[in-house]
Amino acid sequence: MKRTREQTIFIVLFLAPAFLLFTGFVAIPGVRALLYSLQKWDGLSTPEWVGLANFRELFTDDGVFLLALEHNAFLTLVAGSMVLSLSLFFAAVLHRRVRGATVFRVAFFFPNVIASVAIALLWVLLYSTTDFGVVNGALRWMETTLGWPDIDLPFPFTGKQYLIYSIVPMLVWTMTGFYMVLFLAAMEGIPETFYEVAELEGASPLSQFWHVTLPLIREVLVVGIVFLAITSLKLFEPVWIMDNEWPSRDTHVMATLLYQKVFSEYNVGYGSAVAVLLFVLVFFATLVTLRLSRREALEY
Repeated sequence: MKRTREQTIFIVLFLAPAFLLFTGFVAIPGVRALLYSLQKWDGLSTPEWVGLANFRELFTDDGVFLLALEHNAFLTLVAGSMVLSLSLFFAAVLHRRVRGATVFRVAFFFPNVIASVAIALLWVLLYSTTDFGVVNGALRWMETTLGWPDIDLPFPFTGKQYLIYSIVPMLVWTMTGFYMVLFLAAMEGIPETFYEVAELEGASPLSQFWHVTLPLIREVLVVGIVFLAITSLKLFEPVWIMDNEWPSRDTHVMATLLYQKVFSEYNVGYGSAVAVLLFVLVFFATLVTLRLSRREALEY
């Protein structure tokens, strides 16, 4: 069907604001970041063209970029797998209409309405080595009552050598509720007759989840995995706040390394090279996830 002139004008006017915003705030800055990554520049003087020297420096300097990448990979795999597992479990339990499901749904989702900076500060207090530290207080009680764990207390959870590991519980607590609600919404769209038939066939609840629920929410699960990969690779606030706004090679992730190089050390070329590689990693992580999960969509 051929579009009329009025329809074409309407489509152009409808898409123009979004196109202009995308061009001004995403496309142009992205292209400029790519150009900066090929230059040596402190943000004030005249840029000097250096080609791929900034990218070579990432891998040959002092290894800080590779450590930051390793930390991102650790958080993506460990925290991401825990978030996915727990969110699927809680979504499946709430989907079976357990008592108090609404209260649990609100309680699990609550961390998502708190600003990420506030969450980081909250966990700094929880991990504190002072009398306010809830986690160390609980460990002291366990050591006194149960004789376990046999470690020196208070334990420095936010110390540079332990910080990346300490961020994992915070990410799990923060992110599980969002993905639980996402998966629960997909599960509630599955017709109840599927489960009734499965029960008549003698399928256990675990078998129903594996053979009925998971295949029918596969597309939403893939979206959740993509979101998790992007969020983990772009992680910034928890590390920056919990390490007193000055991460080191032991605690850097790619986003904090980028920020520190550009705004503290005024090495715009190096920071832009990190940004370009971060974009490439996010793009390929998304592409690989979508390719590996490509199957014919199930309809019901």
